[in-house]
Formats: sequence, structure tokens, C-alpha cells
Amino acid sequence: MLYRADVAKKQSDGATVWRTEWMGAPSLARINDCRLVCLAGDMRRTVYITGEPDTYFSVPAVAIVARARVRGFVTQDDDGNLVFRHTYY
Repeated sequence: MLYRADVAKKQSDGATVWRTEWMGAPSLARINDCRLVCLAGDMRRTVYITGEPDTYFSVPAVAIVARARVRGFVTQDDDGNLVFRHTYY
């Protein structure tokens, strides 16, 4: 885990969003029971943030699925909840 998790808040879909409190604004650190959008089925895993946001809409992240690290990014769905989307590279 790259960032410490200080403050937790529940989303409407049941996921717990953890943020880091520091001198600036709070930063996203981890999401427990995050919905994995692009993978088969309705999978939920803990997603760890791996770096600073690379665009306005996405934050690089990683999830562990079947003992393998799956790279991707965290973004919002149509309901405003944070979800994980995997990438192919």
C-alpha cells in the first residue's frame, strides 16, 4: 500500500473508500469491496491506489485477483460510485 488510510466513508454501493488526511486536500488511498467493472461477474476486491491521478477522471490502481496483480484505474460510474477498471498493458 503506497498511501496510509486515515478516514473511511461508505459509498451507496457498499464499498468503503479510505482517504489520507494531509496538509492539502484528502487523497484517495484504498477502496475495500470495490466493484471490478470490466471483469466477468460481479467481483469485488480491495483496490490499492498506486500513484497520483494521471488525468482528471482516473487514478492508477491495482487489485489482487486469484493471487495475481491486476493493473487498472479507479473512476466513477454513472451513479457517482468509485469503481475499478482493468487495463490490458
